Amino acid sequence: MARDSYHKVVKMALIADGWQITHDPFVLKAGGLRMEVDLAADKVFAAQRGTEKIAVEVKGFLNPSKLYDFYEAKGQYDIYRRGLRKTNDPRTLFLAVEDEVFDTFFQKPLILETVEEEAINLLIFNLLTEKIVQWIKHPNTEK
Repeated sequence: MARDSYHKVVKMALIADGWQITHDPFVLKAGGLRMEVDLAADKVFAAQRGTEKIAVEVKGFLNPSKLYDFYEAKGQYDIYRRGLRKTNDPRTLFLAVEDEVFDTFFQKPLILETVEEEAINLLIFNLLTEKIVQWIKHPNTEK
């Protein structure tokens, strides 16, 4: 499945989960760079009268080496998170990964440890149902 298909699935899953897509892509300018995070979305909570804002980088992990894909995803995630911090953007950054990749590759001890220590927020989605299966947001993550 092409990378664009993953993007579309995550976008539809966010909408189905009550999020309003505000940017596709979300252009972030910081530190002399122009970056494009795949999606940005807002969710209004009526009871709290507040809005949660997120930015989502979608990764398909389609290369034969999932480790190589992880290097690339983590690098992008780190730069985007730093860019959000530099611009004082209130969005929380998430890395979107397919549930099958999460259930296999992301359960390897070194990957689990890296995700935990680096406080990488994850959005886990299912390709077939086009639904969000799980949100993993680390406590004390600024962005």
